[in-house]
Amino acid sequence: MNGIIKLLLLLTGLASLNVFGACPFSKYTDVVTACTEANDLGVVYNAGTSKEEVSFFPLRPNKRTGKGYTHGIGCMDETPSPAWYAIKIDQSGNLLMNISHSNNADIDFACWGPFWGDTKQSMLENVCANADTYFEDCLVPNTTNSCKQKRLEQCESKFAVDPTASEIAKIESRVNISDCKEQVERRSESDTEYDCFYGNYDAFPIGQMVDCSFSNHPSESCFISNAKKGEWYILLVTNFSGEPGTINFTKLSGSATTDCSVIVDAGSNSPVCEGEDINLYVNNLPAYASCKWWGPNGFVSDEISPIIPNATNSHAGVYYVQITTHDGFKSEEVPVNVKILSNSPIDTTIRMVEGDKVKFMNTEFTKAGDYKVSVKYGQCMKTFNVKVVVEPLLPAYIEHNGPVCEGDSLFLSIGDAPTSGVKGYIWSGPNGYHSTSECPVIPNMTLSKAGEYSLKIKKDGLVYPVAPVNVNVIPKIKNKVTQRIPFGESFEFAGEMICDRGVYTATFESYYGCDSIVELYLVPDMPTLEPGVFFTPNGDGENDVWTIKNIEYYPEAMIRIYDRYGKNVYEATEYSLENAWYGKDKKGKDLPSTDYWYLIDVDSSDRVYYGHVTLLRK
Repeated sequence: MNGIIKLLLLLTGLASLNVFGACPFSKYTDVVTACTEANDLGVVYNAGTSKEEVSFFPLRPNKRTGKGYTHGIGCMDETPSPAWYAIKIDQSGNLLMNISHSNNADIDFACWGPFWGDTKQSMLENVCANADTYFEDCLVPNTTNSCKQKRLEQCESKFAVDPTASEIAKIESRVNISDCKEQVERRSESDTEYDCFYGNYDAFPIGQMVDCSFSNHPSESCFISNAKKGEWYILLVTNFSGEPGTINFTKLSGSATTDCSVIVDAGSNSPVCEGEDINLYVNNLPAYASCKWWGPNGFVSDEISPIIPNATNSHAGVYYVQITTHDGFKSEEVPVNVKILSNSPIDTTIRMVEGDKVKFMNTEFTKAGDYKVSVKYGQCMKTFNVKVVVEPLLPAYIEHNGPVCEGDSLFLSIGDAPTSGVKGYIWSGPNGYHSTSECPVIPNMTLSKAGEYSLKIKKDGLVYPVAPVNVNVIPKIKNKVTQRIPFGESFEFAGEMICDRGVYTATFESYYGCDSIVELYLVPDMPTLEPGVFFTPNGDGENDVWTIKNIEYYPEAMIRIYDRYGKNVYEATEYSLENAWYGKDKKGKDLPSTDYWYLIDVDSSDRVYYGHVTLLRK
């Protein structure tokens, strides 16, 4: 089963490469191999002359004109007249190379890597299979070379002189500072061994992009840090003016070197279907050079782009090409690998669970049986003999301790669980609940956790669904009750006799064994206040104080007395003989005989008494 899947994935990948829909370049021959050393073959690297941009890259607002949109990537706001190149590292280390136009035209570049592959084509197959990841749109942040800035400041301090120094000393100081700064600037931009070297942009690498420049200069410097032997790097060089010419790659510094054995850019239309033609080519043949090809089955040819018709499995293998310049210089033998895709049917078996559905090559299956599926890969039609096997559902079911009281734990388990072949469990439930435990426990259940819980069992390479269950959560019921009782009597609540006014709380057990909280507001019917209607505070011991019948039951009551003009002349709480009103004002002076108004505010009974009382002095 795993071998079949790997084969299908390989075929799918190869098919997508024939379409070239996932690459920023349209075909493999758009990418030309190059190196930084001079070559004796006369191979040149032509600049792009098309005004069209790389449409694979996202549209951005045009920063240069402020109008419309352009296709940009990384630091490049525009990608006009693109040309693609691939270089391979021969010796490890840092590499700083110069990129220039033969006619001093304005160019820009972006560099991606590292990539891997024995040949350019195998490397590009990997790149195209992951193009969306490798060629992500990287926005370049604004950065500064803080190391260089520090060294420039050190130049100032190192060669500074005292303000009282002679004019000759001051001139020497300025010259030394200038020389020091010039050396720091130069080494920061070109010396890869300098500790303050960062290339053109401190921001790189970002993702797979290792360097990038978008300026108005006719030459650019590309820095690749810590390159390894065998790594490939892809460069996009844009020719802003569209002026014809060649792109020159030269090494400026660093211990790394590029592999010039790959500059003969030979390839094929591999993979090729059985019965189709094999097309061999040299992508960058120098002027007046000749080719010699040889390969499997005794194949030889002097053509630049030979064609082998009606390909069979015997034509698969490595072909070689060697070019000879007009003055007799021969290149190395360049290998070109050709793969032949067989049209023989492939037998495969697909297992699925009862009630499920599965897709194979865009064909959906829901029932067991034998099927034939034909799929086109590029120019090839591939046939698969598919046997669909439907496995019955497991007898397993979900057990739980529901309904669950709010605040308690929910225990989930599996009844009639399989005893062999189990590779895992997938539990799911309300509020995004997820667990891979065999018997999960969910603590502190709330009303939001009530609902449907489901289970899938991974067994023998399949995922079996188990019938879901619905779990109820019993809420903690909170009841508020008001109870009135006659004055002086008691009331039984939660096993206790209570008589005082107030709020009492008790927890009871419900039908399901869950807690139910009851708040009892006990309200005794208190006696009514009966304020006296007159009193005679003349000191004779009779009726000298204003009396309020039953006031002793309301110690919190606030008593206020006002004269006929609304002035507050007396107030008190906890009314008793010690602080009763004897007909005096707040300063202790006798008040005159007349009518006064009282207001008695009783919080405990939510009642206010008011009326008037007559003060009479004999």
